[in-house]
Amino acid sequence: MDQDKVEIEAKKILDKFAKALEKIKTKEDFYVDRGEFEREENGVKCEDFKASLLENSQKKDGDFIIAEKGVWK
Repeated sequence: MDQDKVEIEAKKILDKFAKALEKIKTKEDFYVDRGEFEREENGVKCEDFKASLLENSQKKDGDFIIAEKGVWK
């Protein structure tokens, strides 16, 4: 088959599929109505996380970690 025949055959298949999809009935509304938009965070807050992370880092500059990809393991 050459390129033109393949394109024509693909178009026929897609058109046939599109006509089949038109027969399927769907609901018009595709969203969920929720009463609450935000959830409550109930996790434990780690007060010294930043300090322990900076303490564990190899290189740092003040409050920033200087890292290269694949170096810090």
